[in-house]
Amino acid sequence: MKKKYLFISNMASPYQVKFCYSLQEYFDAEFWFYEYTDSSRPDWWEIPLGNKCKIMKASGKFPKIGYFSFGLFFDLMRFKPDLVVLGGFMKWHVPVVYLSKLLGAKVAIMNEPLRYVTNDDEKSTELINKKNSPREIKKIKKYFNDADCYIGMGEIAKKQFIEELDFPEDKVINLPYPQDIEEYYNHPLREKKYGDPITLLFANRLVDRYQPLIALKVLKNLSCKYPHVRMLMNAEGNEKKECLDYIEMNNITNVEFLDRIDSWNNMHLIYKQADILILPCVYSNGNGTIIEARASGMGVVISNQINNIEQHSIPGKNCFISNLNVDDFVCAVSMYIDNPEILKTHGALSRKLVEYRRNDYTAKKYFEILRKQGFVD
Repeated sequence: MKKKYLFISNMASPYQVKFCYSLQEYFDAEFWFYEYTDSSRPDWWEIPLGNKCKIMKASGKFPKIGYFSFGLFFDLMRFKPDLVVLGGFMKWHVPVVYLSKLLGAKVAIMNEPLRYVTNDDEKSTELINKKNSPREIKKIKKYFNDADCYIGMGEIAKKQFIEELDFPEDKVINLPYPQDIEEYYNHPLREKKYGDPITLLFANRLVDRYQPLIALKVLKNLSCKYPHVRMLMNAEGNEKKECLDYIEMNNITNVEFLDRIDSWNNMHLIYKQADILILPCVYSNGNGTIIEARASGMGVVISNQINNIEQHSIPGKNCFISNLNVDDFVCAVSMYIDNPEILKTHGALSRKLVEYRRNDYTAKKYFEILRKQGFVD
C-alpha cells in the first residue's frame, strides 16, 4: 500500500496549495488547513484547493489557544497517514501528536524561529531562549518531546531548536519555504537608460516589522533628485493610516497602493511592471517577496536584518544590502537609478541564484531530506 503524508497548516496559502501538487511526483501528500485566509490577507489569496487540499471541518481560532479543528481527529482516524507534519508548536497540536502516534504515524513539527513577541507583526528580532522564556521552552519540550522530527524553516530555526529547546540534533532538520514563482520567470529583464521612468515596489504588508514608513521616506528623499521615480505599495496592514497620513502631510503624489489585484495568479504582474524591490524590514526569516523579485529579474535593495538569504544574495552583484536607515537606503536605490544598466545584470544573476526555489526543485528537496530521515521509501 502506498504511504500517505499529511501536512497540517494554519492558512491555505496559495504557495502551499500549489506546492502540495508538486509533491505528488514523489509521494501521496495532502495538505489540511484550519482556514482559507485570515484577516491579514486579502480575499484574492483564496485559490481552488483541488482534491489534495482542504479546509478542516469545525475549525476556528481561540485566544491563547490558537487554531483548532474538532473535525481533525475524525479525519485522522479515517485517513491513517504514515507521516504527519504539523505547522507550529501550537497547544492544539499537543493532542494531535498523541493521536497521530497512537494511529502509528510518525510526527514532525515545522516552525520558523520562535520569536520573543506577542504577534507576528511586531518588529522585535529577539528569539525565545532559556533566559527570556524558560517557562515557554519547558512547555514546548514537555508537550512535543515525542515528535520524531523537528523541521526548522532555515538554519537559525534549526540552531534554536537544538541549542535552546534541546531537541536531539539528529532529529532536527532544515527545509525551505515553498514558493510560487514559475510565472515570474516569463518577465523580461529590465533594460533601462539613464532618465527612464523607474518603479520601486514595496510588496510587503504595512506592518511595523517591514517598516513601510521608512520606504515612504526613502521615496520622498529620492523624489527631490529623481522626479521620474514612483513607488507601488502593498495596501494591506495595520499601519496603512500612518502611511496615508505621511503621504498627505508630505504631499507625495508618486505612490500607488496595490488595491486592485484580482487574483493570486495575477499578482506576479505587479512585479512585472516594477524595477526595484525595497524592503527596509527590522526582521524577516527569508522573505518570499525577495525570491519573487529575483525570479522576476528586478533590482533588490533590502535591509541587513533578513535571515536565510545568503544563498541567493551577492551584494553589489545582484542586490544591495543596506543598513536600516533612510540615508543608506536612498544611497543604495540611487546606485540603480544612476546606473540603470546594472538592473539587467543583477536581474539575470538573481534568476540563476533562485532557480533552486522553484516548486519542482523544492519538492525534490523535501523528498530527499524526508527519505534521509527514514520517513519516505
